[in-house]
Amino acid sequence: MQFRGFFFKYQTMMTVFAPFDQVLMNRVGNLSEQSSIFHRHVVPCRLLWSDLVSFNDGTVLRTNLMGFTINITRSQDVLMLNGVSVIFPEVYHNGWLAVHGISEVLEVPHRTEQTEQVTVAPSEFGNSYPEEESTISHSHFFVVRPT
Repeated sequence: MQFRGFFFKYQTMMTVFAPFDQVLMNRVGNLSEQSSIFHRHVVPCRLLWSDLVSFNDGTVLRTNLMGFTINITRSQDVLMLNGVSVIFPEVYHNGWLAVHGISEVLEVPHRTEQTEQVTVAPSEFGNSYPEEESTISHSHFFVVRPT
């Protein structure tokens, strides 16, 4: 419901990386953190499992939490998002939404290390925030680490 007005106005697609209910229950008491948790688990475009597994290691997805990104890597045959494994791909999907189950909450990293510069890579997947209100460009949500 936090995104209802925005998504209906811009007809944006989204992907939700959903942790287990038991993992989230440990955080229920901290209401101030709930919005941050939700926003960092949402990517404002629809990514099916076939899209996720086609990304190279080191591809970074921007989320709805400003400044928070998701780094895609693999550990053996397991797709990892910031070190958290995707355990139930495509729990649900429709024309505008994809939900993938993950094993843990995506945590905000501590600010001890220096932030790495990233560059935007174009993508053909779905919609994103508008550059201007009438135009929606998805390229703002995929970044790659420089080689």
